[in-house]
Amino acid sequence: MRTSAPAIILTAVVLGTLTACAPSGAEACAPVVPTGDQPSFVDASGELLSPPEVDFPTPLTSDGPEQAVLESGDGETADAGQIVDIQVSLFDGETGELITASEYDPEAAPLRRTAGAEIDVMAQAVQCAEVGSRIAVTATIADVFGAGALDPQTGLEDGDPVVLVIDVQDAYLAKADGAPQLGASGVPAVVTTPEGVPGITIPDEDPSEELIDHVLVLGDGAALEAGDRAVLHYTGVVWETGEVFDSSWERGAASTFPVVSFEEDPQGVVPGLAEALEGKTVGSQLVVVIPPDLGYPEGQAPASIPAGSTMVFVVDVLGIEE
Repeated sequence: MRTSAPAIILTAVVLGTLTACAPSGAEACAPVVPTGDQPSFVDASGELLSPPEVDFPTPLTSDGPEQAVLESGDGETADAGQIVDIQVSLFDGETGELITASEYDPEAAPLRRTAGAEIDVMAQAVQCAEVGSRIAVTATIADVFGAGALDPQTGLEDGDPVVLVIDVQDAYLAKADGAPQLGASGVPAVVTTPEGVPGITIPDEDPSEELIDHVLVLGDGAALEAGDRAVLHYTGVVWETGEVFDSSWERGAASTFPVVSFEEDPQGVVPGLAEALEGKTVGSQLVVVIPPDLGYPEGQAPASIPAGSTMVFVVDVLGIEE
């Protein structure tokens, strides 16, 4: 058998989101960033998910990340490990000037973080935040971007204080959370880590010439419809070699794709995966075996997928992006 191994600056940081170590659970949420006095001095007006008008006394320093809720949301609470979409404005704590901000554009991708991940203070601050809330965070440049990460020509140093105003736009599942289903003949076996990362074992047999989509975990959320923007974690494997050719889990950041073939929408997915996703419910995990004729057209596959290969995807359906 073959087994696989399981806007100047903010734009660059979003690519490095890491998966948090703790999955969401029923326990009371424990914030990573404590409540403090410094961020309570921040005043941010304006509509949520729009660039805020921000004022605070300067200099506003930081002896360690602290947060304050400026506006409470009424949505779900983002537990550790959940995928969270945010809009952020970052200010110089000494001068009050805006350094950079996300796009605040409903047509553009938001910043995405895994709640509680150690990648940066934004990911840590959104753990236990409610969807629809606006929070202020005081921290340093190093807390946001990592020590030594910025070009000295920016004039920003690791210890410089900053103020972040974070709008919590939406939250999605950390991993498939539905009811386990029975396996099926001719379908790769899947085992997952506690965080949900799949390992895939390919059967020692020829792949099916027909599309197979088998639900491993059945979620009870909304069903995906054609054109929906599905929030997914996935791993793709070549059947013939067992090699991983793509994995959002390995990148540490869930992806969003429209449930449509790239033949209809350049942002879409391969035809076999689009067909398999339609009708699947949020909270589900499925394994999809895609024959070559429902994959990439000849000559258009990535170099990591040999011509004529059968692709296998294990997909967690985490949510539907509004």
